[in-house]
Amino acid sequence: MRLHALSTGTVRVKDSFLFPRPGLRRQLALFTPGEFSDPLPIHVWVIEHDGRRILVDTGETAAARDIPFARFAVAPEDELPSALASIGLGIGDIDEVVLTHMHGDHMDGAVHLGDKPVLVSREELAYQHTAMPRFFQRVLRQPIPPGVDFSPFDLDGGPFGAFAASRRLTDDGRVLAVATPGHTPGHISILCIDDEGRHVLLAGDVTDSLEQLRSRRPDAVGPKPKVHVETLDRILAHARDHPLVFLPSHDPESVARLAASETV
Repeated sequence: MRLHALSTGTVRVKDSFLFPRPGLRRQLALFTPGEFSDPLPIHVWVIEHDGRRILVDTGETAAARDIPFARFAVAPEDELPSALASIGLGIGDIDEVVLTHMHGDHMDGAVHLGDKPVLVSREELAYQHTAMPRFFQRVLRQPIPPGVDFSPFDLDGGPFGAFAASRRLTDDGRVLAVATPGHTPGHISILCIDDEGRHVLLAGDVTDSLEQLRSRRPDAVGPKPKVHVETLDRILAHARDHPLVFLPSHDPESVARLAASETV
C-alpha cells in the first residue's frame, strides 16, 4: 500500500474557526471581524493498493470565492489534474473517488472527473440538500458543482474498532470508510491499514489539527458539538487499541506525520 498526500492550494481561516467560542458565539464569531491563520493546505489523498487507485476528496478550484471565515489561494495549476500529475497520474488512472464530505474545498475539484462517479455517504448527500445547507450554499456562493455524478453509498458493514459504522472499499478490508459525524452529520473518514499494520485515518475535516483531536474540541461549524466530541472520543479510543496515524486535510503537519508514520 502507498499513500500520497497532494495539495490543491491553500486556505486561511479565521481564528474563531480554529478556536471557537462556547455557546451561541461559536458560529456568530465566524461572521464578525477577526484574525486569520497562516495558509493551511487543502489536501487530497491517493491510495494505491492491490492494483487500484482510490482518490479521497477532490480539492478546491481557482474559482473558489472567499467567505467571511475562509480566504482561498488556489491557482489553476494547483487544481486536481496538476496535483495528480505531480505523482505521474492522470484522471484516467483513478479507479474510485470518495468524498469525506460535501464542502467546497473537498468536492469542487470533482468538476475535472467527467462522468466518473464520486462516492458520498448517503446521509451526507441527503443533508446537503436540506434547507440549512442549501441556504448557506446560496449565501456563501458555494454551490454543489453541477454535472458531477455524486453517488450515495451506505455504511452497511457494521462497526469497525471504535467506529460505529463502516464499509469496505477494498475486497481485503484494508481500506474502509468509517463514520465520523460532527463537522457535518454524514462526514466519513477513510481508514487504511498499511503494510506494517498501522491504521492511517484520512480524516477530512474531523479536526483541523492533531492538537484539536487531543483537546477534544468541537469545531465552529458542526451543527451538533456533542456529536462531534463523541466522534473525537471514538478516534482516541481507536488509537488506544491500534497504532493510529491521524491525517486531517488542513493540518500542515499531516504530510510529515505520514512520512514518519507518526502515531497518535
